[in-house]
Amino acid sequence: MFCTSGESYTVKAGDTLYGIAQQHLGDGKRWREIQKADGTLVTDADATTLQPGQELCIPNGSGSSPSPSPSPSPGGMAEEILNAHNRYRAEVGVPPLTWSDTLASHAQDWANNLAANQSFEHSKGSGQGENLWKGTSGHFSYTRMVESWGNEKQYFVMGPSPNFSTTGNFNDVGHYTQIVWRNTTEVGCAVAEGADGQTTLVCRYMSPGNMRGERPF
Repeated sequence: MFCTSGESYTVKAGDTLYGIAQQHLGDGKRWREIQKADGTLVTDADATTLQPGQELCIPNGSGSSPSPSPSPSPGGMAEEILNAHNRYRAEVGVPPLTWSDTLASHAQDWANNLAANQSFEHSKGSGQGENLWKGTSGHFSYTRMVESWGNEKQYFVMGPSPNFSTTGNFNDVGHYTQIVWRNTTEVGCAVAEGADGQTTLVCRYMSPGNMRGERPF
């Protein structure tokens, strides 16, 4: 295929148009700017029938790169997610996080896996902290996604992990405490859109938080 505008990209297993746009255009919502091999723009139907090996044209992108950055840094998704995280960290007086393209790449791999399999579960053995979110595609900003974790602070009470929830349930505050964990210094996130119309957000953290017996800050 010859792209008259932009660069050629070959669809890989687990790719979604939203994820491709996020990687190459910095905003998953721009997926409708991507063109098919015949030069026409992709449609809603194309979003549900994307096939590995399919050729696409990415406007002003670099689709031939074997290891594209999963998100812009700084700016775009990365900046919005960082700001949302660091607002909560500032509230408790811990240093701000910085963005990691490496963590974002790992997050993209897992987000693609979850979206392709329409599943929702934590990865295992990565040695990284991880927060997951899932919701209806196109209905939530990145800030609102992070806020769904940050709102858990209403149940937080200072104590050693996992005993820092007023409900007695670690899962009611674990996303929030990962956001504000003092020893965490980096975050990298990615999204993937599934054929079920759901967007999955994965954030990875280093060093990981919620270490048993330790206090968040």
